[in-house]
Amino acid sequence: MTGVQQDAYIDAVSGMVGLTIAETWRPGVRRFLGIAAGMASVLEAVPLANDDLALAPVYRLPEVTHDR
Repeated sequence: MTGVQQDAYIDAVSGMVGLTIAETWRPGVRRFLGIAAGMASVLEAVPLANDDLALAPVYRLPEVTHDR
């Protein structure tokens, strides 16, 4: 993503959520977008078959009973 594309993305997304991004913050936001893109490319490079989705179990607290 070029700097112009990043700025357009920042403007569009921040506008959607009503977030003001000051000009002094933009270099850090652009840097984070680059880091996030790098992390996404690492994850997308991992081969994973469509039927190979192993979800972790969800911990649920046991129901509490009160004996009175």
